[in-house]
Amino acid sequence: MTALRPGTLIAAPWVEFDDLDASSPIWVVPAERMKLRLQYKDDQSRDHLVPLSTQARDVLRALRPLTGRTPYLFPNQRHAHRPASENAIGYLLNRAGYHHRHVPHGWRATFSTVMNERYKHDRHIIDLMLAHVPKNAVEGAYNRAEHLDRRVELAQAWADLLMVDQMPIKDILSLRRSPKPGREMAAVI
Repeated sequence: MTALRPGTLIAAPWVEFDDLDASSPIWVVPAERMKLRLQYKDDQSRDHLVPLSTQARDVLRALRPLTGRTPYLFPNQRHAHRPASENAIGYLLNRAGYHHRHVPHGWRATFSTVMNERYKHDRHIIDLMLAHVPKNAVEGAYNRAEHLDRRVELAQAWADLLMVDQMPIKDILSLRRSPKPGREMAAVI
């Protein structure tokens, strides 16, 4: 739902989610956790802002009772003080029947394709949501606009599209076991 790189999502610590009750909560991913050149990793102005849709908030609220006592949203099963493996999402997709049909990073391409088709005039903002660096070096140096209001709208539109006709998140997470293990996680991602 967030269009973040899978590795950034899987290693997300709970401390990055302070106020889920805000009217438009924003997840601030520190620059040090983003795919950036080493020289920019300490630059707070390069932190990535991720507007959280209503559905993303619901996922986080449902997840907190399950993993909120560990440092990470998705803790490692053997070592709860570490995040789950970056391969965990791919493993779950494979177990849900998507082997050789979809990979976790493919959600970013899907987000870009679908949103650019639907919102042709928002290409720059969609790239910003993907944390892509502008190809024009001059623009990247001078234009630091965040376009946060529009990003909130687009994040909500994407989540609405993903979750149309889906059962509520709390019901997905309360499933004891689906016929194909991992299917409930694939639906959430």
